[in-house]
Amino acid sequence: MRRLSHITALSLTLAMGTVAQASPKQELSLAAGLDSAYDDNVYNSRGPDFVNRVSPHFSYRVLATRGAFDSSYDLGFWTYAFGKAQNSINHRAELGGEFRPTRHLTLKVADEFARAEDPGFLSRLGVVAPQIGIFDNIADASATAEFAPRLYGGIGYTYHWARFDQYDAVEATKFPALYDGAEHDAQGTFTYRVARHDDVRFGGRYQLFTAGPQATDANRWNIGSTYSPTVGWRHGFSPTLEWTADAGPLFYQSLQASSNIPTAPDSGWSWRVGTLLRWYTPTWRASVSYNHDLLGATGAGSALWADAVYGQVGYHWMEKFDAHVGVGYFRNGHAVSQPVAYDGITTDLMVDYRVINNFRLGAYYTLRWQQVGPGAFDPGTDVTQFPSVLRNIVGVRLLAVLGADARPPRREVHP
Repeated sequence: MRRLSHITALSLTLAMGTVAQASPKQELSLAAGLDSAYDDNVYNSRGPDFVNRVSPHFSYRVLATRGAFDSSYDLGFWTYAFGKAQNSINHRAELGGEFRPTRHLTLKVADEFARAEDPGFLSRLGVVAPQIGIFDNIADASATAEFAPRLYGGIGYTYHWARFDQYDAVEATKFPALYDGAEHDAQGTFTYRVARHDDVRFGGRYQLFTAGPQATDANRWNIGSTYSPTVGWRHGFSPTLEWTADAGPLFYQSLQASSNIPTAPDSGWSWRVGTLLRWYTPTWRASVSYNHDLLGATGAGSALWADAVYGQVGYHWMEKFDAHVGVGYFRNGHAVSQPVAYDGITTDLMVDYRVINNFRLGAYYTLRWQQVGPGAFDPGTDVTQFPSVLRNIVGVRLLAVLGADARPPRREVHP
């Protein structure tokens, strides 16, 4: 992680230097939000409560011809009217940069860090949030180049790290232990433009999954790795509508340290696929996606296979009104192909209206539903790491914005 931080800092320094030479446009925004919400299952297990949320927001952007820099910070201070949980302080920080040293080369770095004392602050792809606080970090670095008029290539690295708080004496008797974990992804792609609106893509990816005892060390044990070539296609139906798909076989190799985790999978073959249909106009935005892949950094200690289907529609009208609807279904289990451990549905609805300049009023609804499947039980036990969950959150939000960023900051409850 330290090495990646150095790469991130260097790349952002280069980007800022380039941006500075190009007389950049700078945007600074400050915001303050106040939410009042009804949550019918606080911490996914403690029952109903009314939650008030104070959420300051800061963002700073630098935009120029050959580079860009983007940063933001959100704080969520949450109070619980009936005392189902103690007051919580939650944080999210994002940092990213893009640098184009030549016409044919683009470098990108990004990092998103979240600290969720209340697990409702954080959504995790393919697995429900736990009943305890969590640190979560996702970092990316990539480089893409144009080798010829129709030939492009790229390399990238993603690091996902999760660390869970320690259970207190009461929680330790109610919930099985979680595992801190990390997922390292290194990948490369070549893209060839076969027609004006069609690209064929060839790629390869290596993954390393690590784990460690709860609240201790996410990189203590190397538990498994994967090797996966892919072939893909992109078709542009119009300037606003495109479809992409990538698929290929996947070999999972169990490593020696996996013996420290009883549920860690054995070696075996599987497959992965990702496809996305998206439509973007100045007013409308919509997408439908499906992914089947292996995931790490979930708390389960082992790699998980996961299927995820997600569709969303958004509407934006004259900088005054925004609406968003998102619905998704997922299921997962222990890799490589063990029975379903959990499946569930996630739904998010949001509307946001600018009453006057710099003042917005919004409302939102969130559903989180998950049920336990046969693969969630360890042999000879009747307990699971995560419970079945039904959680509804409905709330209203007041937001005051000062500065260039007229968009509302991202809500704490989001897809």
